[in-house]
Amino acid sequence: MQESCDTKAVKSDLGKFSEGLNGQLNGITSTLKATLESSEKAQKALEGLKSDSNAILNKIGSVTSAADKIADATQSYQDVLVTRQVPTHKNSVDPKVLGDMERKAKQILVDIYDEEGINTLEKSLTELITNANEALDKMVEAAKLSLVKIETAYKTKKNAILFTLNSKEAANWVREPGNKETFADAFSKGSHIRDRLYNIVAPRVPLTFEPENDTHLREIEEANGLPPHAMRKARWIKPAECRRSGQTHTFAILSFSSADTANKLIRDGIGICSSLIRPTKQKQEPVQCMKCRQWGHFANRCLENGNTCGTCGESHRTSVCANNGKFYCVSCGDNSHASWDRACPEFIRHCVNLDDRNPVNGMPFYPAEQDWTLSSRPSRVPLEERFPAAYAVNSLPTSNLRNAQHRKGPNHGGSPQHYPNNIHIPEINRYGAREEGQCPEEEGEIPKWMREPIGPRLNMTNTDGDVTQQNPLWI
Repeated sequence: MQESCDTKAVKSDLGKFSEGLNGQLNGITSTLKATLESSEKAQKALEGLKSDSNAILNKIGSVTSAADKIADATQSYQDVLVTRQVPTHKNSVDPKVLGDMERKAKQILVDIYDEEGINTLEKSLTELITNANEALDKMVEAAKLSLVKIETAYKTKKNAILFTLNSKEAANWVREPGNKETFADAFSKGSHIRDRLYNIVAPRVPLTFEPENDTHLREIEEANGLPPHAMRKARWIKPAECRRSGQTHTFAILSFSSADTANKLIRDGIGICSSLIRPTKQKQEPVQCMKCRQWGHFANRCLENGNTCGTCGESHRTSVCANNGKFYCVSCGDNSHASWDRACPEFIRHCVNLDDRNPVNGMPFYPAEQDWTLSSRPSRVPLEERFPAAYAVNSLPTSNLRNAQHRKGPNHGGSPQHYPNNIHIPEINRYGAREEGQCPEEEGEIPKWMREPIGPRLNMTNTDGDVTQQNPLWI
């Protein structure tokens, strides 16, 4: 009986303990559920935060790209001036310019220096093309053989052969260092591929610069951040013996192997001997013979027996002319200027005809892949745009008239009735131009020959290295 009571007590205690344990387990379970629900909410909040952060990052990226585009599109005042004529697409560019770009990109020029008695230039064009393709077949890179092929050949007047390949990529591959030497040796011993040069005219270059010194050329490349050996050569326009006493600056021609480098210097300028130079592109000009002073051929192909002076027109060389003050133009038969005068009507007429045939002459840059290099220079800004009628005046005082007013005194107000009676007041139209025949050029005015537009043309050279045109305004 006693044992049954003890058993009942134990069972009662165990039941109470079990109930307490179940209550604790239920509490722990509810706590875990609440924790899980909180973690799920935190996970959802974290995912929402991640999506928000990704959206913010995307917006930041969009703002950064927009800022980069704005920075890339931002131009200086100079850049706006030189690129304001840029076409929006290449379809608006002269098709002849684009055709010339495509044709020149596929060409290579091989200078021939025959060795071992091989007369390469005496072969026919068909034989030259066959030999050139055989030379390409012997080259190492077999993967390139199916892509590289020479289609046409042309013999130049200076012992060179101009090859046209089947694609621009093929020509670029042949021009690579190593490939061009291998091809030239396989085609003809002693020959080499000549790079196309892009010339720019640099005004007012200090005479401390030595064009024949290779060290000076490399220093200019380093100072201007140019690639090594980008400048191939340089020369003065005017011979050294023709300089005036005490001259410190003169014009030079700088030659580069890359159109991109030449265009960059035309746009941004080039530093030479601590001077910032603003060069221009060398334009093609009509060829004038230095022997007979006629047009269309060089002196080495002239059929005349004697020389004709470009200054006085007599039968002697221009360099030994002693007729000071005597001028005669062989081209137009006028004795008011010399044959080398750039204001000669015949020279201007030939330049206009050449510009019509060669649209690249009207472009300030060498045509390249960049769209801004394909801009064209307007031939002439209309008078109405240069001098708007809104800013026109009816009359302007002349220099003599202003000097007379100054001598008269400051109390006269500048009205015409206060000037001396012996001062003639010419009528001036609203654009500031005097009526023809009213008065000559006055003291202190810019001479007429300086007011005439003179383009940035440059002299071409003949095969002997002589300048075919001499510009008296270039110092």
